[in-house]
Amino acid sequence: MISVIIPVYNTEQYLRRCIDSILGSSCGDFEILLVNDGSTDNSSAICEEYSRQDSRIKVIHQENLGVSSARNHGLDHCQGEWVVFVDSDDFISRDFLSLIARETYQNQDLLLFDFAKFIAGRVSADYPIHTVSFSGDNMLQLIRRILVPRPLYASGSADFRSPCARAYKKSIIDHYSIRFSPSLAVGEDLLFNMEYQLKARSCVYTSVPVYFYDIHEGSATHGFRSGLIQNHARLQRQLKKLLEQCRMFPVLENEYYSYCLENLTYVLIWEVFSPSSPMPYRTKYRTCTRMRKNPIYKKAMKYNWKNGILPRKILVFFFRLNCWPITDLICRVSYMHLKGNDF
Repeated sequence: MISVIIPVYNTEQYLRRCIDSILGSSCGDFEILLVNDGSTDNSSAICEEYSRQDSRIKVIHQENLGVSSARNHGLDHCQGEWVVFVDSDDFISRDFLSLIARETYQNQDLLLFDFAKFIAGRVSADYPIHTVSFSGDNMLQLIRRILVPRPLYASGSADFRSPCARAYKKSIIDHYSIRFSPSLAVGEDLLFNMEYQLKARSCVYTSVPVYFYDIHEGSATHGFRSGLIQNHARLQRQLKKLLEQCRMFPVLENEYYSYCLENLTYVLIWEVFSPSSPMPYRTKYRTCTRMRKNPIYKKAMKYNWKNGILPRKILVFFFRLNCWPITDLICRVSYMHLKGNDF
């Protein structure tokens, strides 16, 4: 059986489409766990309506504790051999669960598939199909891509950080007590995938688009966000601790610090120097000075010219030199460019 865990928070406009896409699956051996994370719109009533109509649907209500807590709540109650996560404003293809249920996949620890965009009622998915297996030392290829994403194929659209468009073995999650970190608002999915894939021994990647994420204003991930500085500092510490516990830090040191530099630029663009930031300039510069002294960032900046795209290298270069006005300018230009690519 496949357990489909759906965190739900104020998505009444899209929730029915999400649930209906699962109910319309060609594979019928599944359960749906709708974890209502304190929704204040009609989402809770929709969840209850569907649970009355289909015995495979269970509803769990909790106060608004965030997506990590909601997913963990689902993991605590699911019964399937495989676990799938779906966001309530997205939907899946008819054959997604059937692919997971294939007899030839049952000895695998992880199944990985592709994403596709859903823009204005149109699905953008027309790719050649590739299937490749990983085991043993080859699993390191996938682990590296969590920290430094790059496609396995030029046309592939797998997301190595997202918990969606993939299937996890429940037995591995339970054996190692793997859960999402409630202390993180950003990056909790990356940390979960890293911990899982460090334990998984095999994987099959099939470049079939099975997961459709909707491009709409409410789904945009880019914009001013407060609390990123503290969040990413916790994320980097937790990630390093995990890699050290698994004795993988020496192997992944370069990728780890590349990811830290990515986090640094993300914080600078979307919080410190965001046009929507309420911080006065003096506060922004003092914040940068404190970040500049962060031991992890200090070490990561020594890896700057080894990793990443040129714009990031230039931004980190001026940040390292304490050239805050130029850092500010680069961040504002990057912000406008990235916002323009959101939709």
